[in-house]
Amino acid sequence: MNEIDLEDDALLLVEQNFYFLQTGSFFTALAKEYPLVTANNMHISKNFGEHEYQFNTIIIQEMLEDMHISSKDKVVLFEYFVEMNAFRGICMAMVEALRLHSGFKIFIEEKLKVQYEDFFDLLSLVRNVLSHNIHADIYLDKKDYEGTHQRRLRQHRGSKIQFNFKYATHLPQMKAPSAEYGFSSTIDLDSLKEDTAFLDVLSLWELMMISELCFNLVISYKLSSES
Repeated sequence: MNEIDLEDDALLLVEQNFYFLQTGSFFTALAKEYPLVTANNMHISKNFGEHEYQFNTIIIQEMLEDMHISSKDKVVLFEYFVEMNAFRGICMAMVEALRLHSGFKIFIEEKLKVQYEDFFDLLSLVRNVLSHNIHADIYLDKKDYEGTHQRRLRQHRGSKIQFNFKYATHLPQMKAPSAEYGFSSTIDLDSLKEDTAFLDVLSLWELMMISELCFNLVISYKLSSES
């Protein structure tokens, strides 16, 4: 497969995972607001040619009931897996796309300028942590950040990842809701310790904003390629 096809596949994955994040979050909010469990809608099956698979009605009911009785601010199991799998998928695809040294990488370098390397390191950290972690509560492992840390030191870039993005400045064509819309993330790799909770390093809001930025960069790149 050539680099153009690899880039197209990676960018499509970013888009698809962002759609999954948005739609999954909608269904979570819907299930928390409305009692979706009824006697009539729990029997779900899927046909595979001559075979049929029956989904587990009891598990579906339990999941829906759990979402409905939970407060809007409490993260439930379905919501957790939607978010973490989407964050992982988006950051994995972005890292792979940026490793190709293709048109997309050039576009991102032009948009982010001196912040490009910090953006790549931020994506790499999220990708590594969410790819390697098997805990229900996500904790850091040294292997998730040590490679990035050592590479930064070899390049004399210091240990601190600092990324500050404002749409009005860096991506005005996306028409942000306000002039201040954007986010800032700072991670001092020197201060990271194993078994630190990942969400103490990057908040859920930051992960949402990183994911949205990845999606918007992909869309902006595709629009610029078409024009």
